[in-house]
Amino acid sequence: MKQALNDFILDWNRSHNRFIFSTQEAPATGRPTEVEIRYSAAKYQNFFSTDKWNKLKDVVEAKSHGTMYVVTDEYLFERGIIEIKVASSNHNYQERFIVGVLRWICEEFFPNEDKNE
Repeated sequence: MKQALNDFILDWNRSHNRFIFSTQEAPATGRPTEVEIRYSAAKYQNFFSTDKWNKLKDVVEAKSHGTMYVVTDEYLFERGIIEIKVASSNHNYQERFIVGVLRWICEEFFPNEDKNE
């Protein structure tokens, strides 16, 4: 089922405590220019590594077909902040790629030990 980015973020933020999403849109276009993610750094302190950081950056770019780029650094990643710029004016931009990447980050990339969140 295809889900709009804003609907995904609203639904996710209402029903999950581990991650909070926010987005900024370009005025009049409705297209996202960036997505931010917040989470508890303390909860994932044993998960963080340079390898995990590099995997996050590489997979975000690949899964988004070159339309999403992690712009925060490893320091902020280890402190519960990820900022992603979105190239939503590119010819290959599709909102479903953005939703898919965000879902992958929360459900597959980060360990999910607490299924009840």
